[in-house]
Amino acid sequence: MNANEPESIFRSASPEELRERALQHPNILSNDIRVTIERKIVELETEYQHTQGLILTESDLKCLLYNKLAEIPVLRRSLNTRDSHIKANSIHTELPWYDENRKLTIKPDITLLEPAHLSILHGYGLHPWQNLPSKGCSFSGNAIIFELKFIRARSGITQQKLRGSIKKDHRKIERLFIRLNSEGYSHNVFCYFVIFNKTNKKCAEFDDFMNSFRESNKYKMIYATGGID
Repeated sequence: MNANEPESIFRSASPEELRERALQHPNILSNDIRVTIERKIVELETEYQHTQGLILTESDLKCLLYNKLAEIPVLRRSLNTRDSHIKANSIHTELPWYDENRKLTIKPDITLLEPAHLSILHGYGLHPWQNLPSKGCSFSGNAIIFELKFIRARSGITQQKLRGSIKKDHRKIERLFIRLNSEGYSHNVFCYFVIFNKTNKKCAEFDDFMNSFRESNKYKMIYATGGID
């Protein structure tokens, strides 16, 4: 630089500063986080096969997966929110989302959000001038949601089960993405549709369903079994 030129007020961030920024403002949709999440789901399946009485209800599955996600350091850390002096972590359960009628009727089992885009004191997001919604918080940014199904019947995944509760929950997620797409936010959310089956019995129609919807840029289907005969 010429000695007569004023020194720039800008400088490149050091590697240490870049790492700290990444920790304070993690991108929840990063490939590293998604790979780690999928590894944790595989770990839970392995534990279930080893201890086949581990999961008795869908609530058990949700609690166990929550604990697995909490093993991921970037998800369990307390980070700054949009509210001064208030911190939060990323993992939450039964957090309501707006449906196509702007009603809080869609409740994924688990939501991973970015604390930097969360407020528990003020309205935020699409209509920031409004008061907090009834769910008691407001958030924007990127998110990962989980829809969980546990098939406890010894008959496994029958056509009735597939066409009933499984496809019903899948339609719920599709409704959410239709609403997000209409507002330009569909690329900010990714969904894991996770099905744990006590047995490994499943109808042929279920295999077709999995192959049709296994993965897209919006969601991924994951199947796991306890391996009980």
